[in-house]
Amino acid sequence: MLAACMPAAQVKAQFGQIPDLIGESLKEQADNGDAEAQFQLGLRLVTGQSDDKTSKAQGAAWIQKAAKQGHEKAMHVLGTLYEEGIGVAEDFKLAAQWHEKAAEKGLAEAQLSLALLYDQGKGVEQDASIAAEWAMKSASQGHAPAQALYGLKLVRGDGTPKNASKAAVWFLKSAKQGNGFAQRQLAYLYYTGNGVKLDYARCEAWYRRAVQNENDVWAKNDLAWFLSTCPDDGFHKGEEAVSIAKAAIKQVQAETGEQRHEMIDTMAAALARNGQFGEAVLWQRRSLALLKEDGSVSDEERKQLMQEFEERLNLYTGKKPYADKPTEPETQAEPLHNDDVLDGGNDEPTPPPGKKPSKKKDNSVT
Repeated sequence: MLAACMPAAQVKAQFGQIPDLIGESLKEQADNGDAEAQFQLGLRLVTGQSDDKTSKAQGAAWIQKAAKQGHEKAMHVLGTLYEEGIGVAEDFKLAAQWHEKAAEKGLAEAQLSLALLYDQGKGVEQDASIAAEWAMKSASQGHAPAQALYGLKLVRGDGTPKNASKAAVWFLKSAKQGNGFAQRQLAYLYYTGNGVKLDYARCEAWYRRAVQNENDVWAKNDLAWFLSTCPDDGFHKGEEAVSIAKAAIKQVQAETGEQRHEMIDTMAAALARNGQFGEAVLWQRRSLALLKEDGSVSDEERKQLMQEFEERLNLYTGKKPYADKPTEPETQAEPLHNDDVLDGGNDEPTPPPGKKPSKKKDNSVT
């Protein structure tokens, strides 16, 4: 799901250096009303290894002192603590209020957090257009997760007019900063020729770049699907696809103990592309069984997917691999400037082909 807030574990990494020890000097400065000292002391207590609730509550209290003095990062972190219920009682209304205070001061991270709360209607009345406005403000400051979110909104026409060409520009900005979600979405636009010129080479390159983000298991699934089912058979690599699909399934099982019907379907396609039709049949039957049991899929979507899965099963039974049908790309699409992924570029500091994005459980932009 879209990450609604910044988990406490990420606070330390995002907001600067936290002293290894709570020294007397830091404590004295905090006691004397220094907002930065209060913020740093609060961070240390909140993000410490201890599960001591008292310590976390003390940390939240120090962060609140700094926030009340107008410390923008403290405001944002305090909002996050209220979202997570860390050191304070969970309260999305207060979370939204503190995020808004920081967002109004121009803090990009807070603007994104506020956008996500408006998207989900948590602590505020749900409003896609306000969410889009805050996402755009954060994205305009170069915040990669916000750029990915704003791009997604432009693709879907969610709170802002649909514009895949503009979405591609924002996805590229985010992708060049290493955001895996944006890399996958940009690859998909190239695959369909939506908003950009159809380009399977760039599609593959961006999926491979996304796979470098080790925690992005869906990137592995997407790349395996591409290598198995691309309409251009020059991009087929069955053996590699099997290996990547297997790694994705293994990772999900290790992390959640589950099997996803989308990934099992991809594994079947990879096996068929590699000429292992008997195994492909078994995996495709498994994907059908999992789809029937998946309560998160609507009846309408399940009916459509069942038909697609069964059609692929018939192909594998007949010892034929599956390939996506080529899409009709937009005739007016312009080349995406500054995308030099094929030249080994895009190394600035810091929904998959053939399957609708709505099928994915991971839409995290962070």
